[in-house]
Parts: sequence; C-alpha cells; structure tokens
Amino acid sequence: MKCPICVIARQLLFKNIESIVTAKPNTVQTYYSQKVLLRKKSDVSQHLPKSATLLQNDKQATVVLLGTVHFSKQSIEDVSEIVKILNPNGILVELCRQRVSLLELDEKKFLEDAKNFDSKKLKQAVKGQNLVTGMLHAMLLKTYADIAKELGVAPGGEFRRAYHEMQKIPGCKLYLGDRPIQITIARAFQSLSVYELGQVLYHISTSNPKPLDKNNLEKYKDKEFVQSQFEEIIKDVPAFKKIFHVFVDERDKCLAYSLQECVRSVENPRVLGVVGMGHVDGIIKYYGKMKQEDIVPLLLIPPPPFYVPIIRKGLKFTFYFLLFSFFYRIIFG
Repeated sequence: MKCPICVIARQLLFKNIESIVTAKPNTVQTYYSQKVLLRKKSDVSQHLPKSATLLQNDKQATVVLLGTVHFSKQSIEDVSEIVKILNPNGILVELCRQRVSLLELDEKKFLEDAKNFDSKKLKQAVKGQNLVTGMLHAMLLKTYADIAKELGVAPGGEFRRAYHEMQKIPGCKLYLGDRPIQITIARAFQSLSVYELGQVLYHISTSNPKPLDKNNLEKYKDKEFVQSQFEEIIKDVPAFKKIFHVFVDERDKCLAYSLQECVRSVENPRVLGVVGMGHVDGIIKYYGKMKQEDIVPLLLIPPPPFYVPIIRKGLKFTFYFLLFSFFYRIIFG
C-alpha cells in the first residue's frame, strides 16, 4: 500500500502537462531535416554551451542541466542549441502549476502591463492569500515587473523556448519540476522570527537596487559571482540566510528529485533540465540521492508562528475599538 501523503506529494511536485506533451509529427521533419539530431554520447559534452552541465551520460540515461539567467536572451538561445544536440524526449523546467501560465505568456502584453503595474493589478495577483504571504508574493511580482520594464524582456523566456522546442519533437514531454510557489513563500515566512521578518521587510522596502545592465546579465551565469551576491545580501541582512535556504536549497532538492523522476518515467531517457543558474550546484549535489520520503516534509507548511494569531486578534480588537470610538463620538459628542 502506498502512503497517501507520498502520493499527494508526487502529484503536487511532479506532474507533466497532459494537454501539451505530444508534438505534431508533421512539424518535426521540416524542423529537423538536414540537421544532426543526436550525437554520440561521448561527444555530447564537447558541444554543450558553457552554462550547461552533463549530469549523467551512461547506458541508463543522458541528462543535461542548463543553468540560465531568467531575463537573458542568450539563455533562450542556449535552450535551442542543446535541443539540437540532445534531441531530448523529456524536458524539465523550473516551474510549478501556479506559474505554468508563463509558458503561453503574451510577452508584448506583459511588457505593456509591466509599464502600468499598479496596486489594482497587485491586489488581483495576491487575492486569496493571507496578509504576510500575499505581501511577500506581491514584492516578488513587483520585482519581476520592474526588471521587465527596465530590460524590456519578459520573464520565463527560456521556459517558453523549451516548451516550443518540445512541441516540435514527437513523443517528447514537458515536466514541471518545481515546488508550488505558495508553499515556498509560506515556508520562507514561517521560518522567520518577528524580528527577522521586520528586518527583511524593512530592507526590501528601503533598499535602492542598482539598475540592471543588459550587457552584464551574462555574468550571472558565473557560479562564483552568484554565490558572492548571496553572501553580500546575507552580510547586510542575516535573516536572508533562512529565506535563501527555503528558496534555494529546499527547491534544489525538489528539482533534483523531479529530474530523477523524469529520467525514471521516460524510456531510453535523453533529458534536458532548464533551471536558474543559482540552482545548478545544488541539483548537481543532490541528483541521484533524493528519495520520496526526503521530499514530503518539504511540501508541508509548518503551523504558523505563535505571534500570527496574536497579531490577527490585535488588529481585530483595534478595529472594533476604533469603530466603537467613532460611534461614541457621534452619539455623545
């Protein structure tokens, strides 16, 4: 008998998109005619871009991991380059079901919306979430909108390219490898104390980020540079260490497990994983070592900290007090 929570975990973490997994055969011959579809396994690593890592290359499977910069046009082209070399029958992307809409995002419309990103749109995006989780999610969305407006590039371009390339290959499937974003945000929030939460919110609301330069985006493919950026932020605000643990290390484990499952589920697997550069080292570290029982705890949201109900009650009674005071002044002057 299978453990129900393990089944739920697998359903949450590792689902392929049923409606988009099969490509139309008649589009493939045109695209791949006069091209070399699959090089010998011993040659694969020699033709990969620098941002790609050959994770596995044996009789069981060939697995390539591509580290990307989410707003980089070069990363988008890297996806197409690897697809031509590998001819994958499985492609895993760093997305979850809550973010799957990125695959069919209208880039022109998104860039227009980014220019006019206001409180109304922000409110719609975080509808149904609690106060603090919604606040953190809103900050994330606002950051994406600001970067898109600044660089003129919509987020998730490399994932859309992977999706479109998958559609051209008969029998190829697309897999969503990431943990649901709402679980990640909730776990990050609940890992912080009241003081640490205040630190993070204060830093985010008062910091003045440096403008991004299109010409310098590729430096984020340098693992040492990315690590130095993490260390610099942690030095300024130590509480970010806990957030990075949830957003990076925990998701590295989830992505590594998903990649394993992708390989396991595909016959004669030739798998391409497309993830942000910040996840590459962690996936290399955990790939082949993750078990289902290691992942289940990472999909659970811990009970809220003791202060959350207190804050809620405090706000509730404050509201009642102000309301009572208002009517008291009206009635008794």
